[in-house]
Amino acid sequence: MELEPIVSVKGLNFSYPKRDVLKDVDFELHKGEVVSLLGANGCGKSTLIRLILGLIKGKGEIKIAGRDLHTYSQKEMASHIAYIPQYHNVPFNYSVLDMVVMGRVFKLGLFASPSKNDFDIARTALKTIGIASLANRAFGELSGGQKQMVLLARALTQEAKTFIMDEPVSGLDYGNQMRLLELINELSSMGYTFLKTTHYPDHAILVSSRVVVMDEGHIIASGTSSEVITDAMMQDIYNIDAKIITYDDKQLCIPILKGQR
Repeated sequence: MELEPIVSVKGLNFSYPKRDVLKDVDFELHKGEVVSLLGANGCGKSTLIRLILGLIKGKGEIKIAGRDLHTYSQKEMASHIAYIPQYHNVPFNYSVLDMVVMGRVFKLGLFASPSKNDFDIARTALKTIGIASLANRAFGELSGGQKQMVLLARALTQEAKTFIMDEPVSGLDYGNQMRLLELINELSSMGYTFLKTTHYPDHAILVSSRVVVMDEGHIIASGTSSEVITDAMMQDIYNIDAKIITYDDKQLCIPILKGQR
């Protein structure tokens, strides 16, 4: 018997006053998956994420763990799904440990003070992510890559098992991009589920159990990276020439510039 999907979307539509964004979208996210959403700017990836998180409301059905999204309180949602934004600056220069322990707010209530146990959970999360040495550093003084790791540790303290990330590597240098992808891969092997949007087909190839491609508000493909990311898809979605090759049993995406044809 197939398990109930963590996220189930059926017949989802969303429009702005003068523009349709999503059109009859069906989508499921299952436990243990790492799903990468691919597509050009404006295709609807981020809108789909915002709808699943309940930040905006469309027409259609969204269920979380078999239950209608809009019947959840914020606290209940936080026990199922953690949203990890792109790294950002905060108005106060909190310590890294304080930033991470903020992930406990939905467990504690808005005005409750964190206990020793909450701080212990935060320290464990920092250790899991591999950044325990940053605990006493000021968040605002960290690099972009370090900030993204802190936000991932904060999500761990929330004790949800499903993480949603919108363009997680945006603004990170190449080394930090790869380190973040490695960390997603490691956490998935520990039983965490990921849904992430990305602009990079090669990142989807590196870290995905399933790739979903969106175009003009529709999901047009869903499958393994080898099934979905092809020369034809790169031309259709991004309007560029590229070769998808296999080297040492691994897929590689190689863009071909006009002068190189």
